[in-house]
Amino acid sequence: MSMQTCPARRVAKGHRSLSFLSGLLLLLLVLTAGCRSVDPAAKFIARVDNSPPDRRPKGWENIKLLMSRTAPAPGEIAPDFTLPVLEGTNEINRVAHQGDRPLVLIFASFT
Repeated sequence: MSMQTCPARRVAKGHRSLSFLSGLLLLLLVLTAGCRSVDPAAKFIARVDNSPPDRRPKGWENIKLLMSRTAPAPGEIAPDFTLPVLEGTNEINRVAHQGDRPLVLIFASFT
């Protein structure tokens, strides 16, 4: 005669496993609910502001203004900018190239 597990016991074991997993999921949700990504620029700005003036980067006040800007929200128009062209003395800006179609900027290093 073979020993078989009673169906009621299998259901009880499955229920305990499910209960444990849902408890674990609830615990993870509670623990991560207060987590927010911290802006590393704010910490860096504070650290450099507290350093002696001779240790700060050249043009620190302008750098600080650029670093403290917030990113545009989804659907919001990006601010205009001007960039130098590598071959020559010309400059380009967003407004001149935007038009009625999406504009995608890709910043990458090809070295």
